[in-house]
Amino acid sequence: MPVIMSAPTGKVVSEMGTSAYKGNTQFYRSVGQNVMIASRSYHYNNGYFGYSSPSTGSRTRNISSEDSLNTAKDFYDKIAIGGKEQRLQGGKLSITTMADGTVITMRTKSRSDGTPVVEINIDRSGHSGGIKRQKIHFTEG
Repeated sequence: MPVIMSAPTGKVVSEMGTSAYKGNTQFYRSVGQNVMIASRSYHYNNGYFGYSSPSTGSRTRNISSEDSLNTAKDFYDKIAIGGKEQRLQGGKLSITTMADGTVITMRTKSRSDGTPVVEINIDRSGHSGGIKRQKIHFTEG
């Protein structure tokens, strides 16, 4: 039976018609490969998505929309495409590990203010594509 191999790693990704990676991609991707995809839809500047909040440091960001949960899901789907995803807590928590070691987490409600939040942790990344570590809150407005 034919198999598909990952471009950078050479690991078997899937057998005909199935995919092991988020977004049904055939390759295990790094977060750096997804910068262009996400930045087409979301403000991106100097390694950060969204806008900094005046009351927090540069690592805490905000993206505002009329539907914060769906916007957060859309952003997460774009930035985490091609990663290995785990869904926990009945879908309220999703964790995706990328090929470069980046861990992207989405919670439908943050502990601090109840907004949906996506965290990008590049501490173990070998290819972040310039993305910096950050936590993005998705607010209504």
